[in-house]
Amino acid sequence: MKTLLLMRHAKSSWADPGQPDFERPLNERGQTAAPLMGRFLRRQSLQPDLVISSPAERARQTAALAACSKSSERLKNG
Repeated sequence: MKTLLLMRHAKSSWADPGQPDFERPLNERGQTAAPLMGRFLRRQSLQPDLVISSPAERARQTAALAACSKSSERLKNG
């Protein structure tokens, strides 16, 4: 059976209020949380074959950090 996982991006930075929302990166808390989200998914045996991410900076960072320890996982920015 196929499983669809939906995940929201980790905490983003508001250090530069004038920065376009699309370019907003993760803050320190988000950079810490994203790998934890990936580890949690793996502990639950939820290892995606494919990750499709928004091209927004915070979403791409979250996807990359969550998947970083699983080298066979493919990332696709959509």
